[in-house]
Amino acid sequence: MVAARENYFLVNLLHIKAIVKKDMVMVFDTSNQDAAKKLGLFMYDLESKLTTKIIHGASSAGQPYEFRALESILINVMSSLETDLQVHLSRCGAILSALEDQIDREKLRDLLVYSKSLSNFNQRSQLIRDVLDELLDNDDDLEMMYLTSQINPKAKSSESEVTVTGESKSVTENRELDTADLEMLLEAYYKQGDECVQKAETLINDIKSTEEIVNIILDANRNSLMVYELKITIYTLGFTVATALPAFYGMNLKNYIEESNYGFGGVVACSILCAAAITVLNFSRLRSVQKLTMMVPGTPHKQFKAERDLMTKKAPGQTLPQPRDHHRWRFSLWKRLSRHSLGYMRRMWYMKRRNGYADPKQRDMIWRWLVKEPNDK
Repeated sequence: MVAARENYFLVNLLHIKAIVKKDMVMVFDTSNQDAAKKLGLFMYDLESKLTTKIIHGASSAGQPYEFRALESILINVMSSLETDLQVHLSRCGAILSALEDQIDREKLRDLLVYSKSLSNFNQRSQLIRDVLDELLDNDDDLEMMYLTSQINPKAKSSESEVTVTGESKSVTENRELDTADLEMLLEAYYKQGDECVQKAETLINDIKSTEEIVNIILDANRNSLMVYELKITIYTLGFTVATALPAFYGMNLKNYIEESNYGFGGVVACSILCAAAITVLNFSRLRSVQKLTMMVPGTPHKQFKAERDLMTKKAPGQTLPQPRDHHRWRFSLWKRLSRHSLGYMRRMWYMKRRNGYADPKQRDMIWRWLVKEPNDK
């Protein structure tokens, strides 16, 4: 935060909290040890800059006191950002290069920790960049930061303007400050802060891409393990079926093939054939499940493509037929056949009940009753 006031401006950036006046800089101390070390280096650098009055290797006799103090603060802040950025680049870069060769659980955990600290660094960098951007957009704050010019306005005053109206004359001095020097100073450090933000965002994107690739690899390995388990289950099922038939053959029940010379070989051959058939069928089902396709299963590719092209070519106000759902069409066909077959069986049963078909004993009794003579008793 950089807030301009009438005779001073406040600076609160990272570990530096200071009040800058026209001839004084008050820096607030901190209880954080790491921030205290950085603050000690800043105080040494600030003292040297304010006494020698050297900025970027050139004499700064024309530079105000507050600008030299502000530049010292920005130099220390940007140096701290650059140091932290290099630390993050070295740590995360080493882990990312190691993960390209082998996925390690410990490295993934370290990457998670470093990514959180990198996100915090990116937020701090963005805040500093946004502060400088808002300060550059606010011309009033820029003019208020000229503390030396407020004491000696003639140093920064522009041309005077004379207005004559009739016999009276009025002389007005326009003392609009030229903030170009301050804008150039802030823009230089704004670009440096924006560069840090861009590098941090690039590193964050690399970490996210690596995490997505690792998740894809882990999903593929998980799917491979599931397929391997299914294969073992299929082989186990085939072996179980192969042992079920000999178990039936070995029961203490008459099956009329105990004394046959081909009984043992027939049972073994049948069990092997059943196991092989079930195993092949299950593997074919597994392969059909593993296939990734955009078509409806069982639909020919050319027919599906033709129906899709037909659906895409639609004139205004035209209603095109929908592609057939082959599973629904097959189910409706089977339903119609089942309905007709059940109806036929129901009609036959009703006709049999109505006609009164008799069993063989009843037919013999009726026949004897018909051929029996009247005199027979």
